[in-house]
Amino acid sequence: MTTKKRITLEDVSRTAGVSLSTASMILNGRSDVSFSADTVQKVRHTADVLGYRSPAKHKARPLSSRRLVFIISPNIGNAYYAKMVQAVQQSAEQHGVSTLIFTTYRSADKEKEILDMALEMGASGMVFTMMPQSVELLEKVNRSLPLVVIGDRNTSLNVDTVELDNYSAGMLVGRHMLSLGHRHIAFISTTLNKVNAMRVRRLDGVRAVYAQEPDTSVQVFARDITPLEELNDIGIEHSVGYELTMECLKRRSRISGIVAVNDSVAYGVLDALAEKGFRVPEDYSVCGFDNLSASHLWSVGLTSVEHHIEEKGRNAFNILYERMAGDNAPNNITRVEFTHHLMENRSTAPFRQPEEV
Repeated sequence: MTTKKRITLEDVSRTAGVSLSTASMILNGRSDVSFSADTVQKVRHTADVLGYRSPAKHKARPLSSRRLVFIISPNIGNAYYAKMVQAVQQSAEQHGVSTLIFTTYRSADKEKEILDMALEMGASGMVFTMMPQSVELLEKVNRSLPLVVIGDRNTSLNVDTVELDNYSAGMLVGRHMLSLGHRHIAFISTTLNKVNAMRVRRLDGVRAVYAQEPDTSVQVFARDITPLEELNDIGIEHSVGYELTMECLKRRSRISGIVAVNDSVAYGVLDALAEKGFRVPEDYSVCGFDNLSASHLWSVGLTSVEHHIEEKGRNAFNILYERMAGDNAPNNITRVEFTHHLMENRSTAPFRQPEEV
């Protein structure tokens, strides 16, 4: 006996030649968006011909009644995002809200797929732990589904936001390294592009400080990582930090300090320096961002920037819950900004002139 395959929304969108989100919004009767009469007719006719049935029509209890929140993260291998996701879950648990965690590995296609899935499944809300790539789609979804974003300051994004200022964080690090006498430093990072604006703004902040002083330099060492690489290698950030530090050391430049784009990359920097027999901070000062728990271990002692990870996660959920409860309309945008501060540890020290051999 053969089992008849259930027709999915993806089958309808593919057959009708429209996007998954378009098919979802038409078949769910979304009133806040509009499509041409031909497109609407084509999608509905395709659904009828294929025998598609919306989950909301044949389930006795809609999924949305369970109060389910989607949490979207680039990855949870990085302790920064793992800690933030857990903070969101803690707040959700206190309000009796269930959560599902989705990872994009910085893939725009994966992000759109998750947004479409949230609409189809009837999620109650979504928290993005990073700035989204699908801004227009995100804003459309936000009109009917509560959304909160945790990310860099962006007043053009019309969604409730818990904002960071990574440019100021970069300036904090730049001023710290200069105050210690490190006039020539390296900045080591994973992919630097508009998708990863947080990293770029950290670099820009460091550069802005150094540009104000004569006879200083910031050498940038970066390696692009594809979404597939990030998916397949949990330790990719540590590896990049290690590899790029080895490349930096080969150049035998005047560099006396190294700034890593985040703490995970900084751990790779520290391992590379140790393998080459260099001491931290006697030979090189090292600074990171995020102030992860592991950075406080005695064997690490990393100077880093406090990002209030848990507070941001809890704050994001509380804003979302207000929207879910109807206490805040989607056109009343809430923006909450956190202030960073430097957590000085044993990995940075005043510059020492190298001894002549």
